[in-house]
Amino acid sequence: MTQGYGDAGDYDPLGTSGSYAAAAPDGGEAEPVTLVGVPIRCVVNGDPVEVPQVWVADNLLFMLRERLGLTGAKDGCGEGECGACVVLLDGEPVLGCLTPALAAEGSYVTTVEAFGDGDEVSAALAVHCGAGCGYCLPGIGLSVRTLLARQPEPSESAIRESLSGHLCRCLSPGPFIDAVREASEARAKQGLGGSGAHDVPAAQLPHQAVAPRG
Repeated sequence: MTQGYGDAGDYDPLGTSGSYAAAAPDGGEAEPVTLVGVPIRCVVNGDPVEVPQVWVADNLLFMLRERLGLTGAKDGCGEGECGACVVLLDGEPVLGCLTPALAAEGSYVTTVEAFGDGDEVSAALAVHCGAGCGYCLPGIGLSVRTLLARQPEPSESAIRESLSGHLCRCLSPGPFIDAVREASEARAKQGLGGSGAHDVPAAQLPHQAVAPRG
C-alpha cells in the first residue's frame, strides 16, 4: 500500500511553498526564492512509499532521515569521506550524503532498519566492534552484507576493500575483519545467501514509479 509522509513543511524550514527570503543584490528588501519540489515514489525496506515533496537539491540521506524518519544512516562528514551515511540503492552501496534524493525514484532503497533486531552481521559487529561508539556501524553493516551476498567467503583483501570507504575513529581494521569472518561462518552454517532486503517485486512499486535500475 502506498504511504504518504506529509508535507515538506513538517520537516524543514522552507515549508510547503519551498520559499525562503533572499536579500536583494542592492541590499534592498528581501525577495522570496522558490525551490522546485517533486514527489518521489520508491520502495524503502520492502515497503512502497511516496514522499510528496522533495526539493531537487535534497540528498538521499536528508530524505531518509528528515522525511521518512529513518535515522539509522548517519550524517557524518557530509562530504562522502566517512561512509557513515551508506545505504543500498537497488542493492548497491551508495553514499547518502552525495546521492540526490531524485535518484531514489522508482528504485529500491535499503537502510539498516530493514534488519530489525539484527542478523549474523549485526551480531558479529556487536561482539567484535562493540568497544567503539557504533556511529559507523550501520553503514559498515550494509557494505558487509553486500560483500557477503557476492562473496560468501571473502578474502582479507576483499574485506579490506569493501570497508575502505568507511572511517572508524575508535577501532583499527582488525576487529572489523574478524567480525566479517565470523558473520561469514555463521551465514554459511545457515545456508544464507544475499540479504534479500531490496528484493521487492516490481509490481509492488507505487503507481507511475519507473522500473528499478539494473
